[in-house]
Amino acid sequence: MIPTTASDIDAQLAEVERQNAELESYLEPLDGPAVIWRPDPTRWSVAGHVEHLNIVNAAYLGAIEETIAAARRSGGPESDGPYRHPFIARRFARMMEPPPSMRVKTARRMVPDPAVDAAASFEKFAEHQRRLASLLESSRGLDLGKIRFGSPFLALLRLSLGTGFEVLLHIWLIRELMSNDAFPGMLPESE
Repeated sequence: MIPTTASDIDAQLAEVERQNAELESYLEPLDGPAVIWRPDPTRWSVAGHVEHLNIVNAAYLGAIEETIAAARRSGGPESDGPYRHPFIARRFARMMEPPPSMRVKTARRMVPDPAVDAAASFEKFAEHQRRLASLLESSRGLDLGKIRFGSPFLALLRLSLGTGFEVLLHIWLIRELMSNDAFPGMLPESE
């Protein structure tokens, strides 16, 4: 959900916590082979998906952090909403939501190493989630629609802070992989 008012920050913080719990419920029962299982050599494992998120999140979190700091130094713009986000940024954020309306080839620099250390990757993801929560908190009072930054991966794409946060709130590809009939682990029941 792309934030439209300040109260949406609380919903996004709740989503960070929900995703943390969901991912933990997936990873906790998995053994080594299930974490690195790939449906075919061209697709990613659970650990690979988490590492992909780490690559993307590290770049976006850095850009968001710099943008918030610059907005605080310059004194705004401030607002509790409603926020108006750029059309292209809204479309981009919605492309990241399940089910995908269009599959897009991942840029080479966002592709994880197939031999990623799963434990280190999961720990790094948890660290990024804590940083995301902290940045959401520090964005309170800023106009999440007017304050913009350039995508770290697509130079021409300008995102609002709100759409930038939304891009980082997606773990559905892991759920999709684990629901594959050949997956050697078990996907926990949804609540």
